[in-house]
Amino acid sequence: MLRAFRSAENPTQWALEFIRLAMLLLCLVGWVMYPVELLLLDHWTESWQSKIPFFVAVPGFVLTLWVLFDRKTPWVRWAFILTMWASVLTGVLGAYFHVLWNFEGEVSWEFEAAMEAVAGSRPVLAALAFTHMGVTGLLAIYRAR
Repeated sequence: MLRAFRSAENPTQWALEFIRLAMLLLCLVGWVMYPVELLLLDHWTESWQSKIPFFVAVPGFVLTLWVLFDRKTPWVRWAFILTMWASVLTGVLGAYFHVLWNFEGEVSWEFEAAMEAVAGSRPVLAALAFTHMGVTGLLAIYRAR
């Protein structure tokens, strides 16, 4: 990304590479800050599922940093794309399980009950932060050469 940004030949190409670089840097900061937030919130429970965000964050950070300097190596590019899709899936599944956990008993998908579960004690939108980082990473590398 950095090499493409520095070698942009016209204003349009420069703007596109600047946007890609900004998105990738936002993604990189997210890979550091969201796991730190999870550690501060003591997101560790007895189940292994509570550790999945940490397992996704480590390769997410490493590959995002790598793509920042080298986006042309094919295996790095594919590993980055797969990790971003894993992040999207982690966020969606995390939000779903947070909603289920917030039902606290009988699951009812009626509108009022579902809205109460979404606004419950386990933050549904927090899990979707991983979806946001995955989508941001995918958009940053989309059609980049």
